[in-house]
Amino acid sequence: MMVTEFLDKLPVWGIFLASLVITFVAIEFGFRLGKRKRERLNNEEKPHLGTFIAASLTLLVFMLAIVFGAVESRFNERKLIALDEANAISTAYLRADLLPKADRADIRQLLYEYVTLRIEAAQNGTGPQIKQAIDRSEALQSVMWSRAVTVADQQPTPISALFVQSLNEVFDMHAARITLGIHYRMQGSIWILLFGLALIAMIMGGYESGLSSRRQVIAITFLASLGFSVVLTLMVAMDRPWQHLSSVTQEAMIDVQEDIRSSMQSEQ
Repeated sequence: MMVTEFLDKLPVWGIFLASLVITFVAIEFGFRLGKRKRERLNNEEKPHLGTFIAASLTLLVFMLAIVFGAVESRFNERKLIALDEANAISTAYLRADLLPKADRADIRQLLYEYVTLRIEAAQNGTGPQIKQAIDRSEALQSVMWSRAVTVADQQPTPISALFVQSLNEVFDMHAARITLGIHYRMQGSIWILLFGLALIAMIMGGYESGLSSRRQVIAITFLASLGFSVVLTLMVAMDRPWQHLSSVTQEAMIDVQEDIRSSMQSEQ
C-alpha cells in the first residue's frame, strides 16, 4: 500500500501534472536515443519499431481498460452499500418505536447523531477527517449497542431482538463501507505496472521519432501520453472514497436524516 499512500498525498491535479511530465520526459529521452542512433547509422537502413509501438500501446490500453473496470465496479458497489446503510438506519429507527418509552428517545437521538455524522463525513471529509468520523461513528455504535443490550437484558422479547438485529445490520454496513472504501483499494503494484507500460510505450514512440525524423510519430505519442494521464488521474480519483469527483451520493442518507428529524419534531 506504500504506492497508494504516496498517491493519496498528492492532489488530483498533481497526479495529472506528474504523469504528464514523466511521460513527456520519457518521450524526450527516447527521441534523443533515436536521434543519436540515427547519426551513427548514417546511410544504413534504419529499423522501424512501428509494430512494437502499436503492440505496447495496445497492451497499455488493454490494462487501462481492465483497471478502470475494476475501479468503476468498486465505485458502484460503494453506491449500493451507501443505499443499504441508509435503509438499515431507517429500519433501526422505526424499530426503536417498539422499545420502552424510557429508552426510545435516547436511542433515536443517537441514531440521528449517527446519520448526521455519516453525511458530514461523506460530503465534507478528507482523508484525516474521514478517519476521525470513523472513530466517532464507532464510539456512537458502542453507546447504542450498550443501550440495546441493556434493553434486551431487561426485556428479552422478540421485539427487542428485532431492534438488536436491525442495529447489528447498521454496524455491518459500516464495516462493509470501510472495507470496500479503504481496505479494498487498488494495489500499488497495479499503478507501478501501468506506469511501467506507459513509460515503455512513450520511450519507444520517442525513439522511433528520433530514428526516422517523422514528427507525426512523436505527435501521436504525445497524444497517447495526454490520454494516459487523463485516464490515470480519473482512476486514482475514483479509487479515493473521499474525493468529490468520485464521492458517492448521499441523497438516500439525507432523506433518512430528514425523516428522523421530522419524526422527532412531531413528537416534541
